[in-house]
Amino acid sequence: MTSKLEKMLGVLTDGKWHMLEDIQQKAKLNKNEVIMIIAFLKDYDFIIVDDAEKEIKLEELAQRFLAQITSS
Repeated sequence: MTSKLEKMLGVLTDGKWHMLEDIQQKAKLNKNEVIMIIAFLKDYDFIIVDDAEKEIKLEELAQRFLAQITSS
């Protein structure tokens, strides 16, 4: 079974900006789950949050790391 964090990271690995609703739909998570995971990822600098546009993007270093571990 895929964890909620893995589902969300799966959405973000494309390196593009995503709105909260987009993440919810693609990861099949509810709003509260997404908000909690965003807070965690933001605390550890895994994501960039554009508060004005309400969009989230995986930080480049985290994106490269995930690409490397999923390809090996």
